[in-house]
Amino acid sequence: MTFRYLYTLLALLTLVASSSCKRDDDEPIVNRDISRLYISYSEFERDPQRPKLKNLYVITAADSIELGAGAFAQGYQSNVQGGSTILFHPSARTIFQASLNTTQADTTIYSLRVGDYGALSPSGNIANARLNGVRGLVYHPSLDKLYAVRVSPDSSFVYVFNLPRGIRNYAKTSQNFQIADNRPVWDAAIVQSKMYLSRTDKDGGIDIYNNMVIQRDTLVPNVKPDIILTIPGSENIRGMSIDTVNNMLAVADFTGTGASSVGRILIFDNFSEMAKSTGNITPTRIITGASTGLKQPVDVDLDFRKDSDYLFVADAVSKKVYRFKKTDTGDVKPDKEFVSPGNYTPISLSLDARQ
Repeated sequence: MTFRYLYTLLALLTLVASSSCKRDDDEPIVNRDISRLYISYSEFERDPQRPKLKNLYVITAADSIELGAGAFAQGYQSNVQGGSTILFHPSARTIFQASLNTTQADTTIYSLRVGDYGALSPSGNIANARLNGVRGLVYHPSLDKLYAVRVSPDSSFVYVFNLPRGIRNYAKTSQNFQIADNRPVWDAAIVQSKMYLSRTDKDGGIDIYNNMVIQRDTLVPNVKPDIILTIPGSENIRGMSIDTVNNMLAVADFTGTGASSVGRILIFDNFSEMAKSTGNITPTRIITGASTGLKQPVDVDLDFRKDSDYLFVADAVSKKVYRFKKTDTGDVKPDKEFVSPGNYTPISLSLDARQ
């Protein structure tokens, strides 16, 4: 064998080895430039004789000059009886959308397949009586597991479903994690195989569970956080977004109720350092004030491409989706805003941003 052939063989082996490496669970997938924002709306048509409402919108080119103008916003009729939390993960190429489940029982998480060019098509549903108040969803691509956060007045659970993309009907939970002290957890994220859960109520924050993702027991009671991050002065924390590329956390919070509520987005730079130990954390910047339009922000999503510009906010009272710059602070006007054609209530966001 000549050195030239040996070199070629080694190059091929290197290529195969590098292409077969698995990604970390929170590592963004590299692809052509994509910026799609998926929005879940809480309304639905109760009369079966009338056409269904479009309770899921997809905004393409969400980082462009306009937000959702013309054909850049497409509405879809999903099967949820009022949309709640929504999740897209590029590895799954699937949207998972839970039901709000307030005025009508609908204990199902519905899935939609995302085509190569962004078109959606129904692909399955995960039905289980326990899914009656899902607040957060997160997907682990390497384990192929979907985690659902469910909170009731007397209990808080994280339910796990194996191989969620293949479920077409009723499914048993593969794991049940009972959160200790009925902690009022809300949104979920996985970073380096650690589970992060936002925590609402007065002086809420972020709870970090080091072993939940790697745990293999099917029923785990009294699960306590390993690290408790408290945000003094917070009252109604809802959605959160962790940007591991630019090392940033954004949290949605509000005070008051209805039209008199006041919303704010809390931004934490260098978040990985804050997350190393239990304690109080202080926002680097706060977006709030009359000019922001924020009343009751219920979800926030950061664009975590390197040196990206924007974050997106769903506000349930103003019924708008706002786009702000990550560097914004104080009483600033949104960079852009989107209102659905039916003036529906946005309840959850999921951003697919890739380069």
